[in-house]
Amino acid sequence: MISGTIKMWKEVEGWGFIEGDDGDDYFVNITNVRIGQKLLINVRVKFDVTQGHRGPEAENVSLF
Repeated sequence: MISGTIKMWKEVEGWGFIEGDDGDDYFVNITNVRIGQKLLINVRVKFDVTQGHRGPEAENVSLF
């Protein structure tokens, strides 16, 4: 798992981006957030990385 900070989050649409501690951005969809976790901008998270159709994506996202 790597860690990062929520850079952008669109609550209504259910998606956003995480800025990883490695400097890369990762797409995140609400379906890849662990149940009971609520994402907000500037919140620290940890996650696994997978390669999506358009680039790296975060999965198994949970709050730090």
